[in-house]
Amino acid sequence: MMPFLNFESAIRGRAKSRFVGRRKSRGIAAVEFAVVLPPLLLMILVSVEVARAFAVQHSLQEACVNGCRIYALGDKTQQQASDMIQRSLNEAGISGHSIEFVPATKAEITAEMQPVTVTISVPYNQVGVGVQWMLAGSTVTASTTLPAESR
Repeated sequence: MMPFLNFESAIRGRAKSRFVGRRKSRGIAAVEFAVVLPPLLLMILVSVEVARAFAVQHSLQEACVNGCRIYALGDKTQQQASDMIQRSLNEAGISGHSIEFVPATKAEITAEMQPVTVTISVPYNQVGVGVQWMLAGSTVTASTTLPAESR
């Protein structure tokens, strides 16, 4: 009977060692997850931030084209162009921007087909959503040049 008891205790010993092995592998997996999680989250946040920068750039460019198109028309005023830009950027949820017109006034447009440029800039900290330290101090800018039409 003794050998039978030894056999039984040997089986129990193997079962215990298998359980301990599973525990170790679970612990290793938890450590690996803890090591991989922070860089993974950082990559996701940076991706979101870069995507937001591209979306803001696209919105600025659309508003810039619309504003420049109005400013280049002979019968439209600079205020009408500014209002169009303001509406476009409000719809996109962008605030804190600056608008520059070249030539600065409609009176300075002296000839048909003279280039008219509209530039819109916004500091990135006004439009960022998360890890703004990555693009801190940068400015998102869009510019459009069109020929002026006759009055």
